[in-house]
Amino acid sequence: MKRQFVSTFFIILSFSIFFYGCKQDSRLVGHLKFDNITLKESQHLFADENKPQANLKINFSFIKESSDETMRDSINHMLQGFVFGNKYSMNNPEQAMRLYADNYFSSYRKDLEPMYRDESAEIGDEPNKAWYSYEHETETKVEYYDKHLLTYRFYMEEFTGGAHPVYYTYFLNIDLRSLKQIELNDLLIGEYDEELTEMLVSQLMEDTGASTKEELEELGYGTTADIIPTENFKLTPGGISFLYNIYEIAPYVIGPIEIDLSFKQLEPILNTEYMIVKELRN
Repeated sequence: MKRQFVSTFFIILSFSIFFYGCKQDSRLVGHLKFDNITLKESQHLFADENKPQANLKINFSFIKESSDETMRDSINHMLQGFVFGNKYSMNNPEQAMRLYADNYFSSYRKDLEPMYRDESAEIGDEPNKAWYSYEHETETKVEYYDKHLLTYRFYMEEFTGGAHPVYYTYFLNIDLRSLKQIELNDLLIGEYDEELTEMLVSQLMEDTGASTKEELEELGYGTTADIIPTENFKLTPGGISFLYNIYEIAPYVIGPIEIDLSFKQLEPILNTEYMIVKELRN
């Protein structure tokens, strides 16, 4: 009797583990599995090692496997268009990255070799290498993946001989049900621009310790452009995080600015019937 009870117990336990695993896996729509490919390459002007060079680094994350091949291919095309440009969106990931790199180096030589040659002839010597040495780095990653939401992060840093490098971060939120990019119009309802702007400014004031909008401007925020809603955001289980890159609403020295608004704050304008919102809030 005891042996039979133990056997029954382990059978029930095994089924419980199995169904729990299935339940957990069912959260990941498409059962997406990710991989990444990297490229690190340099090329010199005039193919001369004594001349300035461009350095290119790319780390590209993409979907390697999915229970739905159409979903895999559609999303990879979106990711490639987002990172490399629409003209490379329909290639496979390796081809897209290679074509992008070839175009980058081709443009570098085409743009700078005539300038370098002219300046060299004008000054009778080799120009300053620093002004002709380029750096470009691209880094991507899956920021969040659960149920019907995939959030993808794209970071780019570039130096083209100026006073300092520039760098940007962009987010792509994908609805895995429709295989489309999620926009603010999907998440918010009504004429939300004015109310959302007030929320963003109020939260930024709280983050910076400014007591008035004038004081916020004195700190440098809103001096390069008005603080208005941006489509560059990432969805999180807690709410929406809005990202403003350098120069967008403040000088370079302040850097990128992230403003987080919770679903509770957004409640008056939140589209609570949108599936992604429902899933994140639950």
